[in-house]
Amino acid sequence: MSEKKQMLLGLGFTGAYGASAKAWKSEGVHVTTYPDIHADIRYAQLAEKGKFQFLFVGDFPGAIPDDNREVPSMTLEPIITATAILQQTKHIGVASTVHTQWNNPFTLARQFKGIDLMSGGRIAWNAVTGSSPKAAENFGVKLMDNRSRYESHYEFVETVQHLWATWGKDALKADKETGVFADYSQVKPVHISGKHIQASGALPIPPSPQGQPVIFHSGGSPNSIAFAGRYASAMIGEVWTIEQGIATRNALRQAAIDAGRNPDEIKFISGLMPVIANSKREAIDRHASFMDENIVRQRAYHIGMILGISLTPEDLERPIAPEVLDKVKIGRYSDPRTENVLKVAREGWTLRDVIYHSVIDYHPATLGDAKETADYLTEVFESGAADGFWILPDAYETDLKRFVEEVVPILQERGIFHEDYEGETLRENLGVPYQYGVDKRLS
Repeated sequence: MSEKKQMLLGLGFTGAYGASAKAWKSEGVHVTTYPDIHADIRYAQLAEKGKFQFLFVGDFPGAIPDDNREVPSMTLEPIITATAILQQTKHIGVASTVHTQWNNPFTLARQFKGIDLMSGGRIAWNAVTGSSPKAAENFGVKLMDNRSRYESHYEFVETVQHLWATWGKDALKADKETGVFADYSQVKPVHISGKHIQASGALPIPPSPQGQPVIFHSGGSPNSIAFAGRYASAMIGEVWTIEQGIATRNALRQAAIDAGRNPDEIKFISGLMPVIANSKREAIDRHASFMDENIVRQRAYHIGMILGISLTPEDLERPIAPEVLDKVKIGRYSDPRTENVLKVAREGWTLRDVIYHSVIDYHPATLGDAKETADYLTEVFESGAADGFWILPDAYETDLKRFVEEVVPILQERGIFHEDYEGETLRENLGVPYQYGVDKRLS
């Protein structure tokens, strides 16, 4: 194995057939049932073939699209999805999103620890508060204010970790000669009475080979970074430039230090939407097929706002004049995607093609051959702007397949992505330490 530091890769499972809600219309997709767990398993196996360390399963409870042409975001319950995938894979881990505002600590602790044991230590919990009023209504709860939400979140996560550790590491005996199955004096119930969370009892499940599930967190706000620095082993983020990535990763590492942890134990995972084709033009056209004219017009208006100029539908088929771009000033409160807009616009593309480059999407996009995506990942990783990436292909059938077959070998040849899995557990493959219970170092 290469001695160079190596990146982590995860597949973003945020849509049924890909990151695009219109991916179901892609070549090779056969929609005979919906949801289709067999398709999810096949995509997970493809990511495992590419040696991805994890899948990241999002959750958008009850979200219904406004557009009849779109598939809802992941609708199968995330723990069910993870269980099915882990039963049909051998090495890849699964990070499933479960919100703390509308769940119960004991139920969640029991579910995740059970899956962790069954999978041999390959599950992670993406621990997030939940901020959607619509989702809260589905569960019959009222959304808390931001401060209370995070107070409750801290209590919930620590309660879960305490429950995970109630079964002593050496409690299981299974000694037929003595007739002792377990030393139950080592199973210690917990009694927790917090401001928001109360729990009393034990979780009679032994540790998995990695101790307990890994904790992920997705976000980027100061509250998110502080929480992740204290509890998480990986944070899923959204940044658009190398400078933003470095700042976010440094802030995350500092939050870990402030909590009493080793900053190398937490990984910052940045997002990328790769569109891989034989040429840039082919990639742009394929990516464009997932955007309708309403989206194009909305984004043209948004780009005008970012740049401080007026753009109309009549401007779509021509480049933005260089003298206009030269007048744009990037300030402290500018949209963080402004630099990407300017970079692509200065290459001389029409406004329409600038939009098709996804310059104001949720994550940066790479459009072109495999080397273009590999070069982007290499530059961002080697600059210290990320420890790894979660990959969000438009369509799994096309872009994930090409990523695995074409991009991964380039990264491996460069010595910045592993040739094979380092161990049997998700913690080993992420490069984070064994943990059982609450981290005793936390200040």
